[in-house]
Amino acid sequence: MPSQALPDRYLRAVHRNWRMAALVAGMALAGRLAAQTVVFSEVMYEPPGGPSFAEAEFLELLNPASRPVDLSGASFTSGVTYSFPTPLVLQPGARAVICRNQTLFQSRYGSVPGLLPGNYSGALNNGGESLVLADAAGLPLAQLRYGVDGAWPGRPAGLGGSLELVDPAGDPAAASNWRASAEYLGSPGTAGSGPRQRVVVNELLAHTDPPLEDAVELFNRTGQPIDIGGWFLSNDPADPFRYRIPAGTVIPARGFRMIYEYQFNLLDPGPGRTALTFGAARGGIVSLLSADARGVPIAWEDVQDFPASPNGVSFGRHPDGEGPFLLVQRMTLGTGIDNTLDPLLINVFRQGLGGTNAPHAVGPVVFRRLRHAAPAGGIEFVELQNVSTATVPLYDPAYPTNAWRIEGGIGFTFSQPQTMEPGARWIIANTNNPAAVRRLLGLPESQVVLGPYTGQLASEGERLTLVRPDAPQLPPRPDAGFVPYYVVDQLDYRSEAPWPSDATAADRCLARIGLTAPTHLPANWRSEPLGTSPSSRPEVAVERLPGGVVRLRTAGDRDSGFVVERVSLSGSGSVTALSTVLRAAYATPPGVVRADGRVERAFELGTGESAEMWRIRLDP
Repeated sequence: MPSQALPDRYLRAVHRNWRMAALVAGMALAGRLAAQTVVFSEVMYEPPGGPSFAEAEFLELLNPASRPVDLSGASFTSGVTYSFPTPLVLQPGARAVICRNQTLFQSRYGSVPGLLPGNYSGALNNGGESLVLADAAGLPLAQLRYGVDGAWPGRPAGLGGSLELVDPAGDPAAASNWRASAEYLGSPGTAGSGPRQRVVVNELLAHTDPPLEDAVELFNRTGQPIDIGGWFLSNDPADPFRYRIPAGTVIPARGFRMIYEYQFNLLDPGPGRTALTFGAARGGIVSLLSADARGVPIAWEDVQDFPASPNGVSFGRHPDGEGPFLLVQRMTLGTGIDNTLDPLLINVFRQGLGGTNAPHAVGPVVFRRLRHAAPAGGIEFVELQNVSTATVPLYDPAYPTNAWRIEGGIGFTFSQPQTMEPGARWIIANTNNPAAVRRLLGLPESQVVLGPYTGQLASEGERLTLVRPDAPQLPPRPDAGFVPYYVVDQLDYRSEAPWPSDATAADRCLARIGLTAPTHLPANWRSEPLGTSPSSRPEVAVERLPGGVVRLRTAGDRDSGFVVERVSLSGSGSVTALSTVLRAAYATPPGVVRADGRVERAFELGTGESAEMWRIRLDP
């Protein structure tokens, strides 16, 4: 046996044992760290109040685990400088708060649960930074890289809110898992309440010319009256105290309250303040901040960003108090007055007490389909459809160089002049090869295909907006010449439930179900093959229900439309009376689209009628 054989085998065995021991030790350490993980749960990096309160910063840590976490001697390796006291054990569900200036912090917040002694040195970066907390052995316990732009909430950037973690079990690196605190100045040491919305801005008329004026409709979403006296209404995120609602103002349960511009746009707004009005040429913000009897702010009840709007058209929620804040079909502020009526009727306009909102405006052109998860280098596209009965110019006829455009993850401006016929479908792709697009989708040579657009559709989801130009601002406005663009259709699509996740497959796309049903509802979108397919006859089931009601259900190609018929038997023949055509907008009466894709409608039977007298047929 060679003299080196035994030592080599021995050394290899030692090496194997050493690696195994290191692996076991590493696994044990990883398990210990996993069990002791804490998260940054709230960050106040830019306190409001100007330079006097710049040091009122704080950081909050949360133990979301089911076991205690030892923070003894923990310190930051990135961000601020602070050493946690020894001993310090953070119990499950407990929070720990550290601040930059204890005196200033306590003058603002008083006694705070979990406040640790001492101050951290350094300052949180108002432009965003990375925070890393390590245990006494130098191993990471918590990490956060927060931002201030893009998808990160904006109110924590000096506008009165803190940065608050939504889901401790979620991804702390995702901007979508963070929100601005509802509480004014945040909620150090306690869990934030999340969005309040007891009282919401239900409708906003933000673009008016005299004699009309801006107006705000508030809605009480609760079953109890709410006294909003002393609360604040504003159009400026940097100054949420622009208008204080008079004492004794009460909104009844599920009721409305109107506030008109002549009330909040005072002739003398006070030193250092400007008049409160919602000039919507560039969009803006409306906020409602609750306060106590002394005027001390409590929490944002509602904050809504809004884009530009056409003259005399209001934003609103539908149904009342719910849903997104979008343009509505018509004003519903409590009177029939609009921007087409006699200026002398302004006093009547101001007597409106609010009312049930009209549905959201849809069209005249909408997003119909998109392929947002094409293979690398593949063809993406967005399909638009004119759902109106009129030809739509995709430009401003009075100013033909101002054209419609698509904004968001992609950018595209329509050429001059282009008009879209009723029912027309146009495809905008990421290529200047229309023949390739038509081949992919199995479309005829007559199909309009435009492109390329700039940018790329995000496979995970994003916001796409179709906008059209309004008339340019005219003198003597300070922004004379500026062209406002307002939203025609807006799609915030996603790739995960409740959106159809299989729409990301290479041979499929995301397709709208009801063309005049709301864009924002995930239930109004489905996964669809890229290629076109012929319409199929629906499968019809007829069911008689108690109380003389018959229900018809069908499944098929909903985009082709269905005709509901009542058949009156007469001898050997039959006479068909068309009752209702269900086209596209099946979410509105008389049709209902169920989650499984079936169209359902219930009818009341007439005298002598049977269920067999009702049927649904495919509309040719």
